[in-house]
Amino acid sequence: MSKTTRFLAAFVVYLVVDLAWNMSPPAVAMYANLHEASGNDWSFGKPMDTWGGIEIAGLVVFFALIALANSRLAIGPAIREASLQRALKNGFLLGCAAYATYIVPVFISIRNWPAALIPIDILIGGLLSLATSGIVTWWALRRRAA
Repeated sequence: MSKTTRFLAAFVVYLVVDLAWNMSPPAVAMYANLHEASGNDWSFGKPMDTWGGIEIAGLVVFFALIALANSRLAIGPAIREASLQRALKNGFLLGCAAYATYIVPVFISIRNWPAALIPIDILIGGLLSLATSGIVTWWALRRRAA
């Protein structure tokens, strides 16, 4: 599998698993409950119907960077070692680190941001990245074996 194919696969898979999670009823309910419990004194984001080019560009950059990092730091090494376990471990660590770099500063910066979101978002980031690296690596190893 070429580096470009690996990157594109990681981009698409991450986009799908991220959207599936963020639009799922459990995620929507969890964030709504945390927002309510905190006194509604913070805003988690702009309504999608107000998004313009800058928001879309920001999402594309995020998905491109997380796909590149997964491709280089989790998927590539796992394919070289023919180890799905390596992809899962590296992907999880990468996702946890990536999400921790945003959630901790957000918690520190936004009054009444629920502290419960720190471990939750770090775990979610780890799991989304684990899923991405696992799926792409599984697919690549299966194609190579065929």
